[in-house]
Amino acid sequence: MMRILAVFAGLLVVLGLWLGLAVWRTSSSLKVPVARAGQDLELPAATAPLRVMIWNIGYSGLGEESDFQADGGEMLLPPSVEVIHKNLAGIQETLRGADADVVLMQEVAGPGFLTRGVNVLGGVGEAMPDYAMTFSSDIRTFLFPQRMSLKHGMATFRRVAAGETKIVRLTDEPGKISGFIHRRYHVQVTELPVAGQDWVVIDVHLSAFDEGASTRLTQLREVLDLAEGYYAEGKAVVMGGDWNMRLAPTDFPYTSDESALFWVHDFPKDQLADGWQVVIDPAVPTTRTNEQPYTDGVNYRTIIDGLVVSPNVEVVAAEGINLDFRITDHQPVVFTLQQAP
Repeated sequence: MMRILAVFAGLLVVLGLWLGLAVWRTSSSLKVPVARAGQDLELPAATAPLRVMIWNIGYSGLGEESDFQADGGEMLLPPSVEVIHKNLAGIQETLRGADADVVLMQEVAGPGFLTRGVNVLGGVGEAMPDYAMTFSSDIRTFLFPQRMSLKHGMATFRRVAAGETKIVRLTDEPGKISGFIHRRYHVQVTELPVAGQDWVVIDVHLSAFDEGASTRLTQLREVLDLAEGYYAEGKAVVMGGDWNMRLAPTDFPYTSDESALFWVHDFPKDQLADGWQVVIDPAVPTTRTNEQPYTDGVNYRTIIDGLVVSPNVEVVAAEGINLDFRITDHQPVVFTLQQAP
């Protein structure tokens, strides 16, 4: 009996040491981990017009069946693995039909805790096999078993030739998730030629639950300063993704309690320099509240996903894809762009 107790005590010590090391490694890492694929593909140069798609896919876990604790709901995880696979199949189908040159994605995830072990990032890549990809983690754990790990972030996919996608850090929220996990806010910056003009495409995902939108506004100023610097060099600049700010007034019907709108703040368009513009499809909502599973006409809906473009970019079309929030809590938008005359 004493020997069994000694072995058990030893295992507890090893487990404690491992857990302590995993928490320390995760807490102490501030670097943004980056994974790339398809960098050796011989991709054609982009021609005008350029088609850019944006989509926050909610790690394939926030379809119509889901709510989410941080938004006032009850669920921390998606209802089941089957639901994640259902959502992922819909995401793949939508991506295949989009015919986009560049796809800017947010809340993509590898196999781990939030995805119930499903490799959502891999599934997205399967839908775009002829695209080069850069994935960067804003939430990442280290040394945890896969089912307990987090590998969550942003991805830029492109089927046209470009320089290497770069990571630019933004201001972080104060505090840590669960007391030890940093959320490493950043943007992905891709420079590419389009019909002889130098373009810069920036994948954006700002903070969501910061008090009074203070972190969001700081991050926005950093992104705008970055973009204005590229524009001063004569480049056409496109910034797109989930701004987590309402990009225009909306009046889609809802009956959600106003308390579910605690995170909603308006994009400060007075921060834009002359000639810069916010671009959306006003007819299609891009996000819904997650205080409860989705019911049309009940959940609050608005537009927080869109582009900000420099004065030398002409917007030919902006087309929201209405999926009725069946597979994600955000809806994609495809933009057709060219150099302004």
